[in-house]
Amino acid sequence: MRFTINLATRTYLDHRLLNRLAFCVIAVLVAVLGWNISRIASNMGEQSRLNAEITAIQARSGTKPDGISETASVHQKTSIRFYNEIIERKSTNWLSLLDLLENVTPEGISLSALTPVKKLEELKLEGRARSFKVVQLYLEKLESSKYFSNILLLSHQNMVAGENERGVQFTISCKVVN
Repeated sequence: MRFTINLATRTYLDHRLLNRLAFCVIAVLVAVLGWNISRIASNMGEQSRLNAEITAIQARSGTKPDGISETASVHQKTSIRFYNEIIERKSTNWLSLLDLLENVTPEGISLSALTPVKKLEELKLEGRARSFKVVQLYLEKLESSKYFSNILLLSHQNMVAGENERGVQFTISCKVVN
């Protein structure tokens, strides 16, 4: 028995089903587009309302309250600025910074001063070493550390502490990487 099928005349795609599926996908996409447009409009309205509130609050904070003299207002702002600076200085974790410095400082280096510059973004290290080779080693260790960058040797000079004791006094600037 021999079966013959003519494949050229048979319809393999159900065009009705494809058209329905395409219509459903388009309808869902149009609904999502409408929802996104309404969200954007709502967010823009909320943003303009918040901007108006921010402007009103800034306008109120810039003027002195009623019943307070100008000198009292200036004195209050000065004391607020002073206390904010104290809080900012106390927010620095000095113990972790000193621990980082201790880990990269080789033997033969003694640091005599640690000065923060520009709100602790930059440090100025002053110290003494037995020789300039030790200072070079210190610079290399600072550069290889991931916690310090922009290391600069600002100055160095030979010093004599006695008949047999010699050393190098140096100043290094570096940036602390958080």
